[in-house]
Parts: sequence; structure tokens; C-alpha cells
Amino acid sequence: MPQHEIYISSENPKQGDTVLIRVNSKYPAVSGSFENKDIIFYKNGKYSDWVTLLGIDADIKPGKYKVLVNAFGEKMEKEINIETKDFPIIKMPVTKEMRDKGYTGEKIVQNIKDNDNPALNEILEKFTPQAYFNSPFSFPLRKIQNSGLVFGQLIKGADYQIQHFGTDLRAGSGTEVYAINDGKVVLEKELSNYGKTVIIDHGLGIFSLYLHLDEFLVLANQSVKKNQVIGLSGSTGYSTAPHLHFSIRDNGTRVDPILFIKTSEKSTENFNLASIKNAFGKILNFGIIEE
Repeated sequence: MPQHEIYISSENPKQGDTVLIRVNSKYPAVSGSFENKDIIFYKNGKYSDWVTLLGIDADIKPGKYKVLVNAFGEKMEKEINIETKDFPIIKMPVTKEMRDKGYTGEKIVQNIKDNDNPALNEILEKFTPQAYFNSPFSFPLRKIQNSGLVFGQLIKGADYQIQHFGTDLRAGSGTEVYAINDGKVVLEKELSNYGKTVIIDHGLGIFSLYLHLDEFLVLANQSVKKNQVIGLSGSTGYSTAPHLHFSIRDNGTRVDPILFIKTSEKSTENFNLASIKNAFGKILNFGIIEE
């Protein structure tokens, strides 16, 4: 396959990044794999190229890995080098108000292990084989500004360490929160630590999570459209102030949600793959696999 038939956004992603792979639409079928897991390609809206958003898990071991792509019988492989991400470290923040509610560092960690994470994992382990969406993902708030913990931040206590697999965004109480793309609400529940939580299944293993809401404006099993208001932000659960904790899961990988959205926006850039080098970065040479 000529190199201009396929594009990969980065050959040196970091832990928690998302990699865009785009293949020319002339191929009637495209599949692939990474780390013994299938890569699911989908048609890229009105431009109709094949696209996938490959999540690089925050906890993956840095090093060299192979991406395999099969474009209707033409098999290729590309080695990417995953680099270490230096995640910041912070002590577990527990305010007087939180202590008055009965929260301690140890109780917070135990709640996550025993209650909240099992409830989330039961949902996130399911796979919908079709895409509910046909456009890039958008942001959950009108204005995006970090306020609190960042993605991947390590939270340490005397006898424990947990990692923050989302981004805390500035949002005063009652701020409208939007669905980042079309999908189906698969969780609408108040959890012990995460507070009022909504999870949307967008299909193809992609989920968006919205935590600490003050009010639900959708119901479980409800279909939602991109930019639909799904709730109002708040400070429910373990939260030191009103904000929106926003997360993405991409086929089980924990990825930086802001970078995921920015990468998805590249998927519909109106360019000719043959001239992509001038339009949009770098074409990476895939080796043809001889059989």
C-alpha cells in the first residue's frame, strides 16, 4: 500500500494519549490490532475515510509496540514508541467539610474499590459493535478550564496511592453539561465517591463519564444527541468544590479526555490523503507484511 493511503497522527505518543489512524476510503474493509486487541475502524462521516481513535492507556508500559492494519487483504505494520508521561503527585485533599461528611483518605479509597469502581466497570466492560456517532467529539462545557486535579495525577496518602483518570473542569453549581457526542445513557446513578454520575456509550467501546453532578437531566437507556444538556454541574460525592470531573474510556483504555477530543477533531479535516504531508503533519511509513 502506498504510504499516502494511511495516516497515523503520532509515532511517539505518551501514556494517556489518543492516536488517530486514518485509511483511504477506497478500501471496502479495514481492520487492525494493537497489543492483541482488535482496532475497530469506522467510516469518517461525509469524507468517508476509515478512521479509528487508538487509546494509549495511562498505565501502559513505555516502549515499542506494533500497530497492525489490514486494508482488504493488504497487511501493514507500524512500530510506535510509547513515551513516559510525568504525572504530577498530590496529597489526598480532604477539607474540614469533607471530614464533617465522614470522608477520610482511607474511606475514600475503600469506597472507590468496593463500591464506585465495580459499578463503573460493570458498564464499561460492555461493547457496542456499532458507532452511535458520525462526527468528531465536542467538549462537555461551553468553556474549558482546568480546576483541580488533572488527568493521570497521582494522589498519595500514608498507606495508599490512587490515580485520577479524568480531568476536573471549572464549572459553578448549576452549569449546563453537554453530551460530547451522540450515544446512549448507560448509567445515571448517585455513587458514594463520584456523586451523581452519568455515563454515555457512544459505541465502538467509547464511553464518556460525567461526575459530581448536581442534577440529572437524562435517564438510563435514553438516547442522546451531541451537545444535548444531560445534567447540571455540582459538588456531590467526594468533592471539595463545585466542578465537573470528565473522563473518557476508549476500548478499556484510560485516556486524557481533552486530548481525545482534540484528536477526534482531526478526523474530518478536509484534505486529500495524497497531499497530507503539506496539510496536516506527517505520513508514517507502514511496512508491508509479506506472507
